[in-house]
Amino acid sequence: MIENNGLHGIDVSKWQGKIDFARVRDAGIRLVYIKATQGTSYVDPDFERNYRDSEKEGLSIGFYHYVMARTTTEAQDEARFFASHIRRKTQSARPAMDFESFGDLTRAETREIALQFLITLEREIGHKPAIYSDSYNASGTFADDRLREYPLWIADYGVACPNMENPWRRWSGWQFTDRGRVDGISGDVDEDYFRRSILLDIDGRPCEYLSSDNI
Repeated sequence: MIENNGLHGIDVSKWQGKIDFARVRDAGIRLVYIKATQGTSYVDPDFERNYRDSEKEGLSIGFYHYVMARTTTEAQDEARFFASHIRRKTQSARPAMDFESFGDLTRAETREIALQFLITLEREIGHKPAIYSDSYNASGTFADDRLREYPLWIADYGVACPNMENPWRRWSGWQFTDRGRVDGISGDVDEDYFRRSILLDIDGRPCEYLSSDNI
């Protein structure tokens, strides 16, 4: 179901606990982004269960990885680690890079790490991944034409539409709250809208032919 603002979705991890995906589906959610991995050794403890249960209910599925890298080599290792856990799973949406903890990295270093993660992941999975970022970093830290070719999933809360004063100008995903309430989930959950440009075709190829639609 595509609504006016996009495909209604959520993103989840261990913090949501046991999820009743049948009730989530009946609440109108159609796409679930699931945290898979972090760094080079951490797998979200609910990754497999969330994948299995959401697939059982016929929901569209995407995965994301939380980047911890401080060098480009570490970024490449993380991308391979992520790919190794998702490449044999059914996916409807592009895998996403969640890079938001920069430590003492300079802006230039952060961009290079992000770029190497994305390039390596694309090489591993065979299609372009997406970038998750808040609106502040999309307009600053990640404002690099080399990153613009990767679809942007932007976080911007309490607004009628996200701030797109950044190189992308058009969002592929919009996380509009981190305090959503969805039947089947106890407590808060991130809620999102997703456009077709973040989706993959049924055989795993990018839905490029849909990316220019209004959705």
